[in-house]
Amino acid sequence: MNKLTFSKFLVLLPAVLAFVSCSKSRIEISKTKIALGTFVQINIISSKSESVKAENVVESVFKKIEEYEIIFDHRPESGSLNKFNNSTRILKKNENELFSLLIESLDFARLTGGYFDPTILPIVQLYGFDTDNPSFPGDDKILETLKTVGYEKVTIYEDRIEKPLYVKFDLGGIAKGKIIDLIRDQLERGGYTDFLINAGGDIYVSGLNRDKKKWKIAIQDPVDTSSFNAIIEKTNTAIVTSGDYERFFIEDGVKYSHLFNPKTGYPFSDCKSVTILSQDTAFADAAATAVFTMGSKTGFSFLSENTIKGYIIYSTENGKIETKSTPGFWN
Repeated sequence: MNKLTFSKFLVLLPAVLAFVSCSKSRIEISKTKIALGTFVQINIISSKSESVKAENVVESVFKKIEEYEIIFDHRPESGSLNKFNNSTRILKKNENELFSLLIESLDFARLTGGYFDPTILPIVQLYGFDTDNPSFPGDDKILETLKTVGYEKVTIYEDRIEKPLYVKFDLGGIAKGKIIDLIRDQLERGGYTDFLINAGGDIYVSGLNRDKKKWKIAIQDPVDTSSFNAIIEKTNTAIVTSGDYERFFIEDGVKYSHLFNPKTGYPFSDCKSVTILSQDTAFADAAATAVFTMGSKTGFSFLSENTIKGYIIYSTENGKIETKSTPGFWN
């Protein structure tokens, strides 16, 4: 019998951790809950007189996250994406939020030449990543299932999106980032300028921390996950990391992560983790996923050609861990 491990702990372990400093001059309201399949952390910097209001805002943010999760997650039976996947071929534009994110994800699929592909769900389900007992399905089943994957199978019209019934979307590579962007916009409309949103490694930092300094973000070491590989200081920036240590299982001594190459159906890459900086968290989320599946060489070329700030930790052929970054990442 194969030894199979599904690391639920690592599903919840953030790929990037936020450090928050202390000061008496400003109040920091911080709350962490389980949502979006991970830990979600909201930190708002407020004056003492506005602290109760800020606490209420944080609670309202978490309620909004729950609403977005039902829309964008393919698993809830009552959810919009689940219905589009399983019971209809057409999604109309009046379902604004889902329609918008599907368009965004399909645009990014074209930009990456299919290395990011939101129609990857059949492969994810084939491996059993939606269950407690994932396993390697075999080469023949992978090849057969790949016939149902491909963003080119989806047709976009001005007022609707159409797909064959067998095409099924998984927005896991972009939805967390999108939800963070929506929450960021909500906080900004409420007059907040200094805050941090962290959804399991998808982070957006705005303004300054409680000490009126840039936020310090530690990039986790993908090999020794109890330590950090690097620390950066940022403001008004999305920081997103994808890594093969977040969600995986081991079968017959082979590690299978949840980050699949949509072109092959296999989750193998020399990348250990990819961190992307952007003004748009959804873009950074999708880019981190795509670059990881591309591999370090193709991924680095993609980042350079598209002037994307990125940092890749990868394994060489002899097993040595190396890193490389594009211009501007450390600034």
